[in-house]
This record gives sequence, C-alpha cells and structure tokens, in this order.
Amino acid sequence: MTELPTFVRIDASTLCQLNCPACYMRRTKSGTVGKGFLKYHAFKNFIDNHNFITHVELSNSGEIFINPELINIIEYAFQQNVKLTASNGVNFNHVSDEILESLVKYRFSNITISIDGASQAVYSLYRRNGDYNNVIRNISTLNKFKKRYNSEFPKLTWQYIIMEHNEDDIVNAKNQAKQLDMNIKFKLTWERNYKPKKIDMLRAETGLQFFNREQQSQANPTKISNYAHCHQLFKSPQINWDGRLLGCCCVYESDFGVNVFKEGLYQAINSECYQYAKKLVQGEVVPTYDLPLKNIPCITCTHYKRMVEKNAFFELKMY
Repeated sequence: MTELPTFVRIDASTLCQLNCPACYMRRTKSGTVGKGFLKYHAFKNFIDNHNFITHVELSNSGEIFINPELINIIEYAFQQNVKLTASNGVNFNHVSDEILESLVKYRFSNITISIDGASQAVYSLYRRNGDYNNVIRNISTLNKFKKRYNSEFPKLTWQYIIMEHNEDDIVNAKNQAKQLDMNIKFKLTWERNYKPKKIDMLRAETGLQFFNREQQSQANPTKISNYAHCHQLFKSPQINWDGRLLGCCCVYESDFGVNVFKEGLYQAINSECYQYAKKLVQGEVVPTYDLPLKNIPCITCTHYKRMVEKNAFFELKMY
C-alpha cells in the first residue's frame, strides 16, 4: 500500500475575478473541476480525520481570497499546527485588511503573487480586470501587519511571467520587489509563439537561459524537472475544492473517480486507477482499456505524451 503523504494540495477556490487570456480555466470554462470554493467544515473534517497531514497548499486554479470562509480555514490550520501555503500563485487584487491581518496572525507560511509588470498599463495587458495599484497596496498593508506582529510570515514571492509586452518592465519589477521585501521568480509563458526581443538583457536580469517552453524541452528532452508535476502523485496529491481526487495541479478536465472528503485519503490514493496512474508515469505499464480511462487523467496529459515520445519517464528517485 502507498505511504501516506504529509503534504496535500486542496484548491481553496476555482473562482477568479480576472480574465487572463492563457488561463486554462478560462479556455475550458472551468473544465470539470467546476466553479466553487473549499468549505470550512470540509477542511476541518479533513484535518480532523487525517492527523498526519502537516502541510496544505491552497492555491491552484483560482483566487483563494475569493473564498468567504478563508479566515476560518487559516485559523483552524494554525490551531492544528498545519502549515498553509499559496505557492502556486494568487493575484492578490482584492484582500480585506481582516484577511491580511489573519495571514500574519495565524502565520500563513508563504504566498506567491503573480504580478507580470511594474505598472498598471503593462500589468493589465495580461491580468485583465486586474488593478496593479491594488495589488501593491495590499502587499504594503500586509507588510505593515508583519511589522506590527514582528513576524517574517507570510514570506512573499513576486512571480513574473515573461511575455513580449512586459520585457522592459523586468528591471523595475526587480527593484519594486526588493523594496517590498519580496523574492522575485521569473516564469516562462505558455504562449508557443513568444520570441524574446532582448534575449541578452533577459538572460542577464533573470538568470534564465531559455524563454520558450518548447525550446527548453528540446534542449533538455529527458530532464526530470520537465515532469515535476508527476511528483505530486506520490508526495503531495491534488484535491479539488469539493474533495475529488485530481492527482496533480495540471488536472482540470477529469479526476480519479474518488472523493477524498467522503472516502478518506488512504482509500483514495490506494484506488486502482490512482495506483495504475503512478505506474503509468514511471513507464511500468502502458494504457489499458481494462480500467475506465476517464478516471486516469494522466493518459491524456501532455507531460505523459512527451514521456512516451521521448521514452523518458518520471523517476521518483531523482527527487
């Protein structure tokens, strides 16, 4: 049987007030994960019934701060000594002072904030309906609470997706991140046609060598980091806001046909389809019609298809 993980991912909200053009939730009209948010009572019951869980990642397909029960979730996690993170990313456009204080008071561990520009004019070209000034104001207010409570938490990361329209804002973004006591992380766009205009500057300022995902994959066809999401199947499974087991953060159009909130994590990750998927990404089996394919999301995943094409499968020992 599978070793029980101490770290899980539960999407706190698949709702979002922005309209980012490349967002998979926008393109698929929320896929099969649906629009909703994690209820406090569901979170509490999950933690109460799984006392081996020590870390929960709350961000994935939406904006966690739209969840009206978030403060209760944060407080209960703190009471139960469960670390909370939002490392996948938030947009931080609309966050009340009450929630900002609770993030500090209840020691929310770390938050990655997606800010793809250093001005409203540039930021809003991708983060449509977003307000750059609101985001910066919320970060500044959060820092005031951190100072009031003499706390380093939550630790903040500025995530910057590099695109054609925001290359010239990178230096300003780095300076603003420093002023706001934030780390900055640069991320590749999912847009296939992006070609950097100032590649030497980008390499110097970001430390990256490639700025197109296809080029990165071609340069390192068997690099295990290309399949990092598969690691979640084994060590930090993704759970939808309503309890459905998704497996990893890439899944949004199907699930494993089992509900963690109803059947428990142990039963869910030991289900036949989930165990089969873990063998699949390791190259131990090939797709079969003996199991319902709709309950094995990995089969249609682009990462798995690339594994098959390159004959380079996920290796857990590499992590």
